[in-house]
Amino acid sequence: MSPINNIVGRAAEAERAGADARAAGAASGTTAFKVDSPNVRYSGDAIEADYTYDTTVVSRDAETGTLNARPAKVGYQFRTKTSIGRVGLMMVGWGGNNGSTLTASILANKKGISWETRKGTQQPNYFGSLMMASTVKLGVDEALKDVFVPFNQVVPMAHPNDIVIGGWDINAASIGDAMRRAQVLPVDLQRQVYDELHQLKPLPSVYYPDFIAANQEERANNTLGGSKQEQLDQLRKDIRDFKQANRLDRVVVMWTANTERYADILAGVNDTADSLLQAIAAGHAEVSPSTLFAVAAILEGAPFVNGSPQNTL
Repeated sequence: MSPINNIVGRAAEAERAGADARAAGAASGTTAFKVDSPNVRYSGDAIEADYTYDTTVVSRDAETGTLNARPAKVGYQFRTKTSIGRVGLMMVGWGGNNGSTLTASILANKKGISWETRKGTQQPNYFGSLMMASTVKLGVDEALKDVFVPFNQVVPMAHPNDIVIGGWDINAASIGDAMRRAQVLPVDLQRQVYDELHQLKPLPSVYYPDFIAANQEERANNTLGGSKQEQLDQLRKDIRDFKQANRLDRVVVMWTANTERYADILAGVNDTADSLLQAIAAGHAEVSPSTLFAVAAILEGAPFVNGSPQNTL
């Protein structure tokens, strides 16, 4: 079997294996296995694990210049909540190609919307998702045969169909119109999800022309005004309002907008957390849009995922 076919086969195997368990497993926080180890503890609401990281500390003798390598151990403790609750995803650049097609794809999977192609009817699936369509080798059984489990049941994870989606964009187009503009999805699928996606509108976003490509200027008709401090305050309010309006237990903020230029790292501006907050209050030019979103997310207790190769923060 070729490597490609093997990957596809495992994807299909994972999808079938997880089909019955996703609604219960992914939603309730159960996993496909239980670890029998003194280093792992299960409680009513969490899984706690002790982990020892083996590393090597290298020093140089000041007199001889000889390198000395000393093995060292660093202890970590991980705590994973088993109760997932309601999860929301707020995307920066929601109306871009990534955000609009992701939203449409989740909607198609959630509602079981099929569409016609030149090769016939296509059913929605998550075969392109690492989390939903992959397996992980857990170990071997008594007969030394490999044992695989669905990736989405290694630790408690939210099912994509259960995630509430929202976000910001510098362009005011609805997510339905943004999906059409992206020209990524098949036309028949676009036709079936457009009406619902057209009801979704992005929140005004942060736009600093100096940080992104010049060709975005003509799209920027949905932007926040005011100072950088006022914009930060508004982004924090957006996160709180989204969480409250949708009765969410947690929110994840993800940057999926255009890649920014690198921000200069300046002493007293963005070298420490305190300096950065002061720089935002002062409206310093090297505070980027992605930095504002990251700070807003952190201050609201929301993880920030940087989906572009820029030096945010």
